[in-house]
Amino acid sequence: MNLSDIKQLLTEKGNPCITITVPTHRYSRERMQDPIAVRKAIDHAKDLLNNSAWPKQVGMQLQEKLDTLSEKIDYLRLQEGMAIFVSPNVSRILLLPFEVKEKVMLGKNFEIRDLFYFAQFLKPYYLLAVSKKRVPLFKCQGWDLQEIRNDDFPKQYSEEYEYARPSITNDSSSGLKSYERDKSILQETRQIAFIKQVDEAIDKYIKGDVPLLVAGVEEQLANFEHVTHHRENVIGKIRGNYEYDALHPLSELAWSKMKEYIRSSQKETLQKLQEAFGKNLATDGIRDVWKAANEGKGLTLLVEKDYQEAAYKDPGNDTRIYLSPPAGNYEIISDAVDDLIEIVNEKGGEIVIVENGELEKNGRVAMLLRYA
Repeated sequence: MNLSDIKQLLTEKGNPCITITVPTHRYSRERMQDPIAVRKAIDHAKDLLNNSAWPKQVGMQLQEKLDTLSEKIDYLRLQEGMAIFVSPNVSRILLLPFEVKEKVMLGKNFEIRDLFYFAQFLKPYYLLAVSKKRVPLFKCQGWDLQEIRNDDFPKQYSEEYEYARPSITNDSSSGLKSYERDKSILQETRQIAFIKQVDEAIDKYIKGDVPLLVAGVEEQLANFEHVTHHRENVIGKIRGNYEYDALHPLSELAWSKMKEYIRSSQKETLQKLQEAFGKNLATDGIRDVWKAANEGKGLTLLVEKDYQEAAYKDPGNDTRIYLSPPAGNYEIISDAVDDLIEIVNEKGGEIVIVENGELEKNGRVAMLLRYA
């Protein structure tokens, strides 16, 4: 799935939309319970359809879609979470590289929180496994590593020169030592030249702010760091020899490093938020953020991953919500946070989903403003 797929889910409105999220597991011992949990969640979704006001025929069609999707699930390739989206126009399973809470929702649009959180993990990155003989380049997304195989990669080192062995003399030992020393220096020089070729070859892949991870033994990492002109793109190093049969350990380690990078980016945004409060260019709390978002002031919305808030809206004033029923007429909003994300997104603002507890002092939601 990519960002265009997510946008398709966001545009589905006005129809019965089922959103299911289920915690799943990557390892055999733990994932034995996953089929039971998924089946239970799907049965719950069917109950919601049966008890809803949607036409019975529509409900039956969606139940058939749920059954069809459930048969396609490969329980041997799960990640940390699964999301299922079903509507008259959509039928989609999404494997998530992060933990989720179990959730089964039926509404006029999909629950989008996890979609935006997931979008933060969709950023592609590259992994370069540096070694003396063979250097592969991997294009990565989440745990998925795809080795690039073309005229550029993998790069193969080949020895092109013959060494002039020392002639037999009375001081053959001295000549042998000199020969070995010269050979070592020449090999090191060629290794550096080889790494420079590798660095030049990644130019077409590492553009702009594309993240790059580099794996290898300490010597090779040092050589790469010495010659590379992609230093600003390097977000982490993975130490070890990954020249042979390295895909599985590299996948785990690369994704761990990438998650650290994503978390650090979130912390930078949180720091900008605190600085913006001093300039009156930020607000927090669900009611004030709701008001600013509806007025089009929202530059960047920050919200905790699992924050939900039921609210009540004045039908005559879109900018005001209440956390308890007001006097007079009102509309019930089952999750004001989810609606808030949609409002900011539709008005061109950025959405940043942070970890639970990161915005505790701000009422779990805050916003960088375009103007005071």
